[in-house]
Amino acid sequence: MNSVFPGKMLTAFGFLPFSTKNPTLRFLGRFVCAFYMMGGAAGFVVLSTIAVFSMLNTATARQGNSFLLLLVWTPTFGVYIRAFIVMIMLLAKRNAFYFLCDETLRMVNRLIPHREDLQTHQVRWQRMANLLGIATVLGHIVWCLTDYIGLVLPSSSMDNNKSVETHVNGTTQQLSVSLNVIWAAYSFYVSLFCLSQQVIVMNVVFAAILRSLIRKHNAVLMAILDGLKGGHQETDKKVDEFRVPDATVRLILIEQLATARYNQTELSKFSAQINSVFHNIVFCAHVLDQMCLMGFVAAVIVTGPSVNLANWIHNSVSIVFFVYYSTLLLLPLARVFDEAESTHLKAYQLAVGIRRHFSSEPIDSQIHEHLQDILGASEQNNIVLHGGGGLITFTRSWFAGVMTFGLSFGVLAYEITQRSNSSNSSS
Repeated sequence: MNSVFPGKMLTAFGFLPFSTKNPTLRFLGRFVCAFYMMGGAAGFVVLSTIAVFSMLNTATARQGNSFLLLLVWTPTFGVYIRAFIVMIMLLAKRNAFYFLCDETLRMVNRLIPHREDLQTHQVRWQRMANLLGIATVLGHIVWCLTDYIGLVLPSSSMDNNKSVETHVNGTTQQLSVSLNVIWAAYSFYVSLFCLSQQVIVMNVVFAAILRSLIRKHNAVLMAILDGLKGGHQETDKKVDEFRVPDATVRLILIEQLATARYNQTELSKFSAQINSVFHNIVFCAHVLDQMCLMGFVAAVIVTGPSVNLANWIHNSVSIVFFVYYSTLLLLPLARVFDEAESTHLKAYQLAVGIRRHFSSEPIDSQIHEHLQDILGASEQNNIVLHGGGGLITFTRSWFAGVMTFGLSFGVLAYEITQRSNSSNSSS
């Protein structure tokens, strides 16, 4: 994984060790990592203190529902906390991460034995990791630029919200915080979030690899069935339309089913290993992204474009970014569940085909024993990626529910704001 952009970036900042055994480089990596974590903690204290004072100073300047006004400040803390927690969890799981990388190589070589096919898949996975890694960094930089533009451009409103900007801009002077300190804290803020996105991209790439391996396993099951039907088989040992003796066919089938059963078990273990490394990481990232998304939705509804157009545009752009972070970016995790669900159907079709061709086979034979094991290991939720120890199961229905909840919250926030404005104007 050090050969792709996310791995190189995490290694450069010391969160993953260098592949070399040079003690100087290894010490340098640890030093850079420790520096960034301490700098990130200090930067969080600085920016959080400024944000708290700004929030207290503007509490009386803004009008509207108190809950929504408080929710507007959620992204200020949530984005930084999200980045910091993800990087701490990566450090805690660093050894398990490298074990997962070794297991990935073993599983890939086992289920994709043909060299050309393996190279094609590797190129595809590397391209996916590089594109997503670079896109998340560039996207966050664009997001930060829209945030900066929204802060420096003056408000177009002359009402009470102008005093909000006055309070915000004067907070740093009240706290006697140097501008250089603020920029240093902001640099940690930006870089840590970009690094945390590389960790999420790694999870997405592992999910894509797992899905490809499950698809290969499903193809092997169908190849065994095609061999029984007299078609061409893509496995190493072929059953040539039963022109070989039935005893030989039976032995080959037993060997194929034993291999398929072992692969099914190994895929379940591989899925569990991915969950053991990333389930808390992706859970925290997903939940905090959703909280930030709610904060940006509240900010768009509460402030409106008439107060500060540039800031309103930034909040609108933020909604797009965080919808992508919390749903579209994580969709490959749901595709693993979809592919794994089809395994049980293919295993059932194979069982029916085998019973048809070996109708006199005893129920307690090796063939039926292997079939039962494959069917049992491919049952629902046997291979699924989740977060928070099973609190979240990443399926298409989950993401559909997340989108529905976001839209419902937007409508509810709008209704609350309209009623609050109506009561303020009447009074």
